[in-house]
Amino acid sequence: MAIILYNGKLVLRDNILDQGGVVVEDGKISKVFSAEFTPSPSDRVIDAAGRYISPGFIDAHVHGGGGADTMDGTEEAIVQIAETHARHGMTGFLPTTLTASPENIRKACRAVRNVKICSHCGASVLGIHLEGPFISMKYKGAQNPAYLQSPSIEAFRAISGAGEDVLRISMAPELPGAFELAAYLRRKGVLVSAAHTDADYSVMQQALEAGFSHVTHCFNAMSGIRSPDYYCRAGVIEAALELDGYSAEIISDGRHMPPEMIRLLLKCKRSDQVMLTSDATRPADMPEGEYELGGLPVLVTDGVAMLADRTAFAGSVATADILVRNAVKNVGIPLAKAVAMASYNVAKSVGLEKCRGSLAEGMAGDVVMFDDDIRVSFVMREGNILFD
Repeated sequence: MAIILYNGKLVLRDNILDQGGVVVEDGKISKVFSAEFTPSPSDRVIDAAGRYISPGFIDAHVHGGGGADTMDGTEEAIVQIAETHARHGMTGFLPTTLTASPENIRKACRAVRNVKICSHCGASVLGIHLEGPFISMKYKGAQNPAYLQSPSIEAFRAISGAGEDVLRISMAPELPGAFELAAYLRRKGVLVSAAHTDADYSVMQQALEAGFSHVTHCFNAMSGIRSPDYYCRAGVIEAALELDGYSAEIISDGRHMPPEMIRLLLKCKRSDQVMLTSDATRPADMPEGEYELGGLPVLVTDGVAMLADRTAFAGSVATADILVRNAVKNVGIPLAKAVAMASYNVAKSVGLEKCRGSLAEGMAGDVVMFDDDIRVSFVMREGNILFD
């Protein structure tokens, strides 16, 4: 039996078709149509009633949500995160670790691997994103400084369980050993991203050659222009904007970055080099109040998650629909581009663009529907309806 979504506005990678639909069979998109389509008697037909029919959103940087955190280290926690974010249009994600003890990071990675191959009613677990413990003390943000360590191939394998299913790592390129680890990981197809870093422009140039190609939550927790010896020196922010080899993600929750900074990023980078991310933590889709992140106390108030001492953001409480809504409504990004930044671009960054991230024949049947205000009302993952 096929599932046919029709009478909707199709959100394609480059444009929007005012009238069309998709056919999903055996978990994949078998047809995208703009004209009338005649179903067979056994097909399930769903009227989009003028809503947008879009590829499911993908987020490569999700720590938690719904009261659960990747670092809880349990399969139940990963499923809770997957189900929470699926209700908001996310159909695939990378559960993301924090700086913690090697034992706790290994435990979290093991839980992610187990959920990746089990059946559940949430977004697909696509792989693992390691954020920390290879980061700068100066720009540690809401990461626990007690567990920072220097990067090496041996340390990476020790904390990740030999690196199985790791699709992305975020670390500081200026740390001794970072270049060697980056080169090793790029050979394995892992996305290597600069994050929580005090590097200068010259280090970022060298990092690009070593294997770094991405910047985690651009503008947040990284160095900018400074004058250590009277003369100005560019930092990570300027390198991310100026060096063509870097793609960048940005937390478009309407809190971390004002609209003008997102527009600046898009003036410096091609739109296909920019990704939207939530950096969501445990309090996402939860009431405001007191929480914890990596053993550190967190306060959520006025839609912002911060350390209890108010010295740093503690990720965000955003979901994928919020990211796209803010990008369109407040930043002014055309809808098709905003959706691509929250789907295809993310899939491409971790090598999954041939199977996820767009409405095209042969792609996974990951489809969401939403209205003009980006209010999600329907979510399908691999042909299974999760939310309607």
